[in-house]
Amino acid sequence: MASSTGDKTVNKVALCSAIFAGFAYVGYSVVRTAFCRKLGRKDGEGYPDEHRLYFRRLSQTTQTDVLLGNLDMTGSGKVILRPLTVQERIRELNLRARMFTDTMLAIQGSSSPRHSPLPGPRSLQCSPWSSPRILSPVDVRHILASRSTENLSTLAAHGELVGSPVRRRWTRRSVRRSGLAKHRSPEGLRESEEEARKEAERLLRDGEDELRLRLETLTHRDRVITAHEAKSLVALLHSSDEVLLERTLTTIGNCGTFMANQDTLREAGCLLRLQNLLTYPKTSIQLAAIRALGNLSLNQENQKELKDVIPILLTFVNKEQPSDKLVQSALLTLTNIAVLPDWHDEFYPVLHTLYNLVDAATPQIKLQALKLLVNLSCNEDMVPSLLAAQAPRRLIYLLDPSTNEEILLRVVTLLANLTTAAKDQNLDPTIDLPAEDKAASPDTMYAAIYGVNTLEKMRSKIFVLMNQHKNEDIRVQARKMYEAIKS
Repeated sequence: MASSTGDKTVNKVALCSAIFAGFAYVGYSVVRTAFCRKLGRKDGEGYPDEHRLYFRRLSQTTQTDVLLGNLDMTGSGKVILRPLTVQERIRELNLRARMFTDTMLAIQGSSSPRHSPLPGPRSLQCSPWSSPRILSPVDVRHILASRSTENLSTLAAHGELVGSPVRRRWTRRSVRRSGLAKHRSPEGLRESEEEARKEAERLLRDGEDELRLRLETLTHRDRVITAHEAKSLVALLHSSDEVLLERTLTTIGNCGTFMANQDTLREAGCLLRLQNLLTYPKTSIQLAAIRALGNLSLNQENQKELKDVIPILLTFVNKEQPSDKLVQSALLTLTNIAVLPDWHDEFYPVLHTLYNLVDAATPQIKLQALKLLVNLSCNEDMVPSLLAAQAPRRLIYLLDPSTNEEILLRVVTLLANLTTAAKDQNLDPTIDLPAEDKAASPDTMYAAIYGVNTLEKMRSKIFVLMNQHKNEDIRVQARKMYEAIKS
């Protein structure tokens, strides 16, 4: 009996729903017909002005406008509500996601050995070489390693930096050409640095216990910090307690994964103190300082203040018996700094060393050296010196298809950038290779590519890669190089 009553109730509900749906459809049809008749137009005609629907923008951004419809370019600040197609919206969102990826300062954790034989930090940049997952602030709190980003761009015919060959084009602005650049005198800079140092020491002297407590809260919950918290962290960097100092550096490195924190820490005088700690006698402090600088260097305003950091970092690379951890971290930070071309001229003295690391270093250091070389090769002014430097002795063997894909991709990309630029600039090795950077003639990178005994081998190796390698990005770069050297 209960079952029969339930069935009747269900039938009544279904019937009522069908009736309401019918009425709704009829009403919709009547309204649609009425409005279509009123706003009807012939093919090829636009909507009359009196039938257009306008929305005034409530903010200065045009992001929402672009997604809603077409902008009114008459200067009225209005939007015509003509919705974009699904394809146009997807295309726009993809482009904005790519732009966000370039500026989002988060890092991808170490790859699992299953996916790569080269553990360690990977590139952030959204490119064919690495398409990482952008981490949310919740994810970022678990990251203790430094981050690395690559300028995996290629040179266009006119020296313009262009994006990946299989993805949308993107650009970066030079910090030297930025309209936001502040031109301050060296005396004014020294005075402000001295004031920041004195204030930090005063804070440490007057309230070290409170500063330690504040560090404790920041260590366990990475987030956007206030200006006072940033000054507290900088004050702790003047402590003589090495355990406290190392912990503070690690906390600053983690907080540096937030873009807002990078600006706040810079304004608190953090960059100068980190630079001074690079020469600290204890290796663990040096390592923590390098990693913190690596995270903070992914900021256009911060890069303006990092020129003096580069020679110090290069000393770690040039040491006769360097620590692998220090070299890898220094290369990672230098790679981040070299994303923009402004301080590339500081790298001329170390080009021979970087090529040597590609030859003889561990796989992790070899990969990081190649990332830095790729960034430098994207600057056409660096290409003659890169071609003049002493080439890796095993360069031809690195082009074997069995080479680790990450290393092979960087090698092929580096060679593609160099050969394309050499072709576009019509470089003459007897005239255009700078003498101060030039190795002995048979040993230059130019000879390793274009030499009488090597050019045909290069063509053969590259031909195999561009036709047979399973990695599409390697094939694209190999084809680009082959086009540059085939004639």
